[in-house]
Amino acid sequence: MEIIKSNHYLVKTDIELLGNLFNQLRASGLTDLTKLEAKLVQLHLSSFNDLVKYFSGSECNPQLAVVGEELIDRLRNTVPDREAVLTSSNEVGTYLADKLAGHKQEELWAIYIDNSNHIIAEKCLFKGTIDKSVAHPREIFRWGLIYACAGMFVVHNHPSGNLIPSQSDLKLTRMLDESAAMLQIDFLDHFIVGKSKFLSMREHELF
Repeated sequence: MEIIKSNHYLVKTDIELLGNLFNQLRASGLTDLTKLEAKLVQLHLSSFNDLVKYFSGSECNPQLAVVGEELIDRLRNTVPDREAVLTSSNEVGTYLADKLAGHKQEELWAIYIDNSNHIIAEKCLFKGTIDKSVAHPREIFRWGLIYACAGMFVVHNHPSGNLIPSQSDLKLTRMLDESAAMLQIDFLDHFIVGKSKFLSMREHELF
């Protein structure tokens, strides 16, 4: 596996990565879309979540797994040409659930917006178990001040898919709400996402 990963890191461009993927599919006999579709049906892969699980599982060829996971990571990090404008909790929640889909480790992100609800920046600030000793408001608002944002959301994922907030989640949210009031930055919501679902703490009146 180390050799595979070593070779994998030699892939420098998106087109090389796609070429690697297509070569592996052809070597497996999947030479057209009809055959690929039949293979997906055979493997019971009907969603991107299924695909992520397949790449991570023991049934997937190790070389294909490395290329597949790298491709998914690059797609997640692709920046669209259009400016994202967020106008409702449902729109924000869907956007964030898609953004963190398939992430296996808990992460906390801050989304900074301007007065017109355009996204100024998105920052992954913490990874691992999110609690008050790790995720501190000063780091979250430090970037808000750097970007001179008008408002912000925070979001963290529960890889298990359980959207019930923990006591640490609730305490952090209250701390953020109090800090935002002092700094005159709109703290709009704290979302928990998992397995393509989301919970808005604001809509559930949890702060």
